[in-house]
Amino acid sequence: MEPRARMQSLGTPEDMFLAWFFGLPDGANVGHAAQSEIARIDGIATPTGLLLSFRSLLHQATLNITHQTRRRRRRH
Repeated sequence: MEPRARMQSLGTPEDMFLAWFFGLPDGANVGHAAQSEIARIDGIATPTGLLLSFRSLLHQATLNITHQTRRRRRRH
């Protein structure tokens, strides 16, 4: 599969963000995980517009988050 076709199969940046977020393990620090993902994107020589939009969403996840973790809501 061509790289461009592979990127299109990922969906929108919002789809990518939701997949990334729901893929985090319970108790993961969202801000720190987002910073790690941003560093990976920053390591790409020529990131696509899709990745840059995804990076922007990740950056928003780092704002004003000090100790917030991802937790699954328990059903009663």
